[in-house]
Amino acid sequence: MLSTFMSIVGLAGGLLYAGLESMVPCIPPAPLSTALLSTDQYMGSWYFVAAAAWDEDGIKAFNGTDSSVLNIQKGENSTLKVSERWRIGETCHSNSWSYMAHPVTDPFMFREDFDAIAMVWDGKWMNCPSCIVILMVDDDEEISAMLFSRNEKTSDQVIEEFKSKAECVLMEDLIKAPVTKEYCK
Repeated sequence: MLSTFMSIVGLAGGLLYAGLESMVPCIPPAPLSTALLSTDQYMGSWYFVAAAAWDEDGIKAFNGTDSSVLNIQKGENSTLKVSERWRIGETCHSNSWSYMAHPVTDPFMFREDFDAIAMVWDGKWMNCPSCIVILMVDDDEEISAMLFSRNEKTSDQVIEEFKSKAECVLMEDLIKAPVTKEYCK
């Protein structure tokens, strides 16, 4: 039953994306498949650079965040284990989640509690091969696009390109991580 539902969701998402691609010329290329995302190339640490959203509510969770590191690891049964460490002021915070990276829902990844959905693009869209962009729909139904890099420092040119691409799809609210404090260990 669940696999039939997931097949329908995956098919509907693919059709929706294909329709959007034809109507919006600046929409990003197809997201990474969950099979590719589950390879060693994407495992490990990713540094948060910036986030964009259609309205302020979509990026309110990033307000006050000085630095953040996302860690992606393979889990069991077609899951990805994602943990995040972030700093707000002098305080470090952490959280972790499991996402189902199943071929049936590809390219959508559902958090195991079904409270969030994510899609991932590689950074080639912004001429940054060491970057990824994660489109997240969270449990409050807020949508944000988050830019992550393998490097602690990201060039202003990459950030400007991300901003330009986000604005092209009307995501005009943008927040950049200031990274004035040390990353949390």
